[in-house]
Amino acid sequence: EFRAMISAAMATDRKSIPILREPLDTLRTKKTTVDNSASHPVQLIQEEHNVNIADGKMRMLAKIHGVHVPMRMKMDQTILSQHKRIYVPGMKPSFVGLETMLGMDETIEFEDYLNDPEFSEKQVDIHTEMEKSMFPELRK
Repeated sequence: EFRAMISAAMATDRKSIPILREPLDTLRTKKTTVDNSASHPVQLIQEEHNVNIADGKMRMLAKIHGVHVPMRMKMDQTILSQHKRIYVPGMKPSFVGLETMLGMDETIEFEDYLNDPEFSEKQVDIHTEMEKSMFPELRK
């Protein structure tokens, strides 16, 4: 009866410690017993900062010019964020129109110049890369 009470209490209590029934292979499965979902409140504020600014600008535009302006801008963003060209090895997809519309082309951020493979000195042979993608057995 005592064991039944404990198992019933653990079934209803969501904050109980989970029982590990088999060893975890963290390197292969990427699963851990650590819950990474909870983060610091300041980190959440920093992650949502750009979204909050964009929403505020859209609300301001709707109040000043009408509801159709933010709708048109969101439609343009959706169109410009789609991939337009086929995948070519050695060339990354370009979103110049979207970057211009969002004003991301006016500032230089860390992502623009630090370790970007597009600006590396190493030359990529497009034909070799295409053969590797078409024939995986040729990869070394």
